[in-house]
Amino acid sequence: MFAPFTRSMTFTLGLFSLVLSPELLAETDPERKPLELGATRISADDLGATTEHTGAYTTGSMSTATRLNLSVKDTPQSISVTTRQQMDDFNLNTLTEVLRQTTGVNVQHNDSDRVSYSSRGYSIANFQVDGMLNTFGFMKSDADTIIYDRIEVVRGATGLTTGAGDPSATVNMVRKRPTAQWQAQTGVKAGSYDTYYSYVDVGGPLAFEGRLRGRTVLAYRDSQSWRDNYGLQRAVGYGILEGDLSDDTVLAVGFDYQNKQVQGTSWGTVPYWNSQGGKAGLSRSTNMAAHWSSWPLTDKTTFATLDHRLSGDWHLKAAYTHRQSDTDGKVYYGGAGFPNDDRSGMTAWASHMRGTSRMEAVDLNLSGTYALLGREHALMMGYGEAAQRDVSPVMRNSIPNSYYNIEDWKYMSGIGKFPDTVTDLKGEHSSKQQKAGYLATRLSLTDRLHAVLGSRYGSWELESAAPTYDDNDQLLRANKARQTHNDMWTPYAGLLYDITPHYTVYASYTDIFKPQSVKDVNKKYLEPVVGSNYEVGLKGSLLNERLNVAAAYFWSKQDNVAERDDSVPPNPTTGEEYYKSGGKGNKVNGFELEVAGEVMPDWNLSAGYTYTHSLNGSDKRNNTGQPLNLLKVSSAYRLPGAWRNLTVGGAVNWQSDIHEFGNRPTGQRVGNRLVTERAKITQQAYTVVNLMSRYQFDEHVSASINVNNLFDKKYYERVGFYNGVYWGDPRTVTLALDWKL
Repeated sequence: MFAPFTRSMTFTLGLFSLVLSPELLAETDPERKPLELGATRISADDLGATTEHTGAYTTGSMSTATRLNLSVKDTPQSISVTTRQQMDDFNLNTLTEVLRQTTGVNVQHNDSDRVSYSSRGYSIANFQVDGMLNTFGFMKSDADTIIYDRIEVVRGATGLTTGAGDPSATVNMVRKRPTAQWQAQTGVKAGSYDTYYSYVDVGGPLAFEGRLRGRTVLAYRDSQSWRDNYGLQRAVGYGILEGDLSDDTVLAVGFDYQNKQVQGTSWGTVPYWNSQGGKAGLSRSTNMAAHWSSWPLTDKTTFATLDHRLSGDWHLKAAYTHRQSDTDGKVYYGGAGFPNDDRSGMTAWASHMRGTSRMEAVDLNLSGTYALLGREHALMMGYGEAAQRDVSPVMRNSIPNSYYNIEDWKYMSGIGKFPDTVTDLKGEHSSKQQKAGYLATRLSLTDRLHAVLGSRYGSWELESAAPTYDDNDQLLRANKARQTHNDMWTPYAGLLYDITPHYTVYASYTDIFKPQSVKDVNKKYLEPVVGSNYEVGLKGSLLNERLNVAAAYFWSKQDNVAERDDSVPPNPTTGEEYYKSGGKGNKVNGFELEVAGEVMPDWNLSAGYTYTHSLNGSDKRNNTGQPLNLLKVSSAYRLPGAWRNLTVGGAVNWQSDIHEFGNRPTGQRVGNRLVTERAKITQQAYTVVNLMSRYQFDEHVSASINVNNLFDKKYYERVGFYNGVYWGDPRTVTLALDWKL
């Protein structure tokens, strides 16, 4: 139990010794200030875009929706921002934990290492890092948040910035940047189920009187789990250098690294029914994975940005990102079948998960303000390209069918790792490319009336192949598929009217055009999703713009929305899942209410309620596996007077019931095959309560405790996925000690 803690402490203290280096603590010229990056509009008096060290639960400006730096109130879409302070308060160490606390976002696991996020009735497929277009379909590594300043979530379609108008949401993870003054922070955490975490974060001026700045963040996690036989280790590294090449030019280069190693990886859910058709009643610790089952992932990202200030407040910006994601692990999990009383009846899904994904993205844009008809307006124009290439080698094995039959799913230690041969032949591979030019402007039509207009024009291409070879390694078939879409035009329009200096009403519209990379059972790509997305709402900015309030009504219509075809099991070799078209006329409508920021001095609050109703083309409710209602509240309060050093808080997540249909055994057989019928799996409405407390001993040292799922509520996070359920996390307790320079 103590070995991981010892390793974490050794790791942290060894790095922490760098912080105490006299060279790093050397004084720099306090009068020399680095170039501040320009912004089109930052309206908050005290808050800028960066949230670190503000103690706030909101930001002064953001650009995820339109690439124009606007305040939350001046952006005509629903926005939630999880700040560095909120992540620290509630121990939100991963992207999943952040999105669990984000208004309007539903989090569901497929298994131990695959998680999906959805909003407004649809899966979230648009992710950005520092605003850069990301062509990966989802964030495979469930990123550690220690390297981020904030997580911005724009709900609704953002085709202007992401290239595909998806009416769910866009998630933008904004990295920490070097600071003008030296800072250092380190800490350790220990929690339930032998979970240990340590980190160090150092940054500041390096040379040339502060014109060269840097920052390094390192972290390590070693944890067991409430699931049987499951464990995880994650190493995180992030480094960035930022230099003033001149008084008008800033160059930044950086690298981030996340290496996740896992044991006991599951590949699917826990069976809900037994072989007789009754409830299997399996405990939430059940994990039908071999102890060696593993689906590791290593992410490496190199990036560079250049910001050059032209005349006035005009800026020319260029950015480049290269990301590589590698995996090499073997998975063995009892994901198929129905358990018998003697713990037989389960069949394993087994595969060698090996492959590499590479992504490159470049972006060049020009932004600033201009005068027209006696008023000042903002303009942004640019061009971007992104390409992703995935490849896996051909692997061969001669595993007998008996290997997949599990005699006793509770005792699987006798199951050995299957042998196979990794060849030099190119197996399944694919490439995805996007190119687009974009333009956006914010027009001040009158003192109170403003318009945000934009357009994106470009192309999208996807190719894939699954070649087959004979025993002599000669190519038999290429099995290629391709789809190309040129002249893709995505318009964006928003209108805002300031009722008072504090409140604004708005309406926005954007087209939906989303090429799909998923395939049907015949290995054919589904047709692109097309449609339209609308939103109207009211926003307010109060208390010196440190508190944002919002109410919105939204609706969208789409054709060809992909639905998972659960009548077909995943490909046993690649793990690929198959989909089918949802047809024409899919509709979603709903409304949201949100409050985020400082309600009063020392009291931060983030609260949001969302109602989402999804209908198919026959006006019947679909997406029943996602709740109609979501309520998420997080609040932290620093006590006054003699208790000034103590901060207390809590979070409440409530959602309404969900249900999906699966194949339930009837208790009858035809030969060796179980006869099944369609039946409903339901999770009733439930509430999860979290608590936090932090005590500040002095300006340098603090200690905190976080309790998640205080009442140890038992619930299914997901139901119906291949006839099973995925249990939500039980109660956990985490203790932390942090030190700041």
